[in-house]
Amino acid sequence: METERLAIIDCLAHSYQVVVVIDSTLAKIDQMRLLQELQVELLDSRVVVVAKDFVTDCHSTPAWSQAVLPEYNNKTNLAAIVHDWLYMEWEQFVDPYPELLALQESQARAYADSVYLELMERFNQGRWPNKIYYAGVRLFGWWNWRKFRKRNKISLGMPRNSIEDDRSGRAGVRSALIRRLRTK
Repeated sequence: METERLAIIDCLAHSYQVVVVIDSTLAKIDQMRLLQELQVELLDSRVVVVAKDFVTDCHSTPAWSQAVLPEYNNKTNLAAIVHDWLYMEWEQFVDPYPELLALQESQARAYADSVYLELMERFNQGRWPNKIYYAGVRLFGWWNWRKFRKRNKISLGMPRNSIEDDRSGRAGVRSALIRRLRTK
């Protein structure tokens, strides 16, 4: 039996390896699944831990743009995987970083998007596609961000009708996370 390895990428790394599998049973044809846990240290010293078996589609680019902005780019896939994780599992990421709980929803999303750009620049420095990928998530990422915030609020035990506590949506998430942290 093959031993699973932990992939750890530190904040000054210049290369990386991520073990994935292309799985025909996944919901979408452009998805892949991580075969090992992935830890990535960010430049602000926070660590993103992407779980083994996490499913990602890397860069979500429309078909018409893939000649210029490929969905899979080995120099920037790590950034896309971490960005997907932050969008889908923000509430899990902030558990060890209580200072991030105070962020409004738009600030939290901006942080996730800045991590995306930071990681692209780390491994594909100064390339113009990085800025276009980043602009794309800033302009259009709100849809997925909101979808996953709603899903995660429900999974934290909040009733469906209390999903939008205030205009930014942050109060409900913050109180649910604080309740969860207190019960640990």
